[in-house]
Amino acid sequence: MGCETGNSLFGQNVATQEPAAVKPVVTQPPLAKVAVEPVIGAPDAIAKQIHQEFASAVEKQRVSVVTGKGERTDYTLRAYVVAAKEKNATKVSYIWDVTDADSKRVNRITGEEVVSGNASKDPWAALTPAVAQSIAGKAAGSFLAWLQKTSSQAAVASNVASHPVGVGGQPMASANPAESARPSAVIARQPTGGPTTGSIARDGAVLAMVPSVTGAPGDGSASLTTAIQRELSSKGVTIADKPMATAYKVEGKVAVGQAKEGKQPIHIEWLVKDPQGKKLGTVSQRNEIPEGSLDGAWGSTAEQAAGAAAQGIIKLLPQPKAVN
Repeated sequence: MGCETGNSLFGQNVATQEPAAVKPVVTQPPLAKVAVEPVIGAPDAIAKQIHQEFASAVEKQRVSVVTGKGERTDYTLRAYVVAAKEKNATKVSYIWDVTDADSKRVNRITGEEVVSGNASKDPWAALTPAVAQSIAGKAAGSFLAWLQKTSSQAAVASNVASHPVGVGGQPMASANPAESARPSAVIARQPTGGPTTGSIARDGAVLAMVPSVTGAPGDGSASLTTAIQRELSSKGVTIADKPMATAYKVEGKVAVGQAKEGKQPIHIEWLVKDPQGKKLGTVSQRNEIPEGSLDGAWGSTAEQAAGAAAQGIIKLLPQPKAVN
């Protein structure tokens, strides 16, 4: 009996109500456990804000962000951010690489923010807290969309594997849940006002000469030079192996500061010039690294730094025209 009311001659109506049955709380498991590495390429304060905003955004959508070292994770996210100064604006490009538990890259998220009205020579001056929040929010949205799609595909694959008989008793094709659940490499791009670099044609080949990067410790000069050449080539730029009259020039320079309290500031600047030697713009990357951590082999650090820098460099080169 849910609720009853009785009349009394000596008092007012008194209502009594049985307590409603308490429904058990069902806690949904997280979509994934992830590790979010520190953001590389931006000044320390900006990098920390983007990192915190990103982690907070994904945690609100059933993603567990692991902070302890040695804990098992499904994915690890590493971000690179670069800022390129142009005439009347600053373009901030970003990359989030997603690797699985076997350290294999399974997704890459890219995008950019265009900030106008920055009078400072330092492109990072345009990266306000609001811009940093926007970058983190867009990157988190792209990651969550990919993660949800991947989780759905895994669930379907698991269901097919456990129910091999279809409607009407007809046998279904066998499925390997490990293969079906494996996320494919997806590149998520934020919409921008300009054309994309896919399926395009140019009025003649765009040539770029990339001299050896200077100033890098360890094998950084060779690793960065090779990595930036590969990244630009993958985006449709023809790399010239010697100076040519029609070739643009991409000069990379690394500066490592004095160590303090176990950390060293590092600044990578990419200067882009036209075939006549006129400066078109620069792409700047800043970060703090553990003291001496790049005195040897750069490994994937060079690839990730070049991948992020290429986003800004491409914007300074002639823009492609869409195929009709």
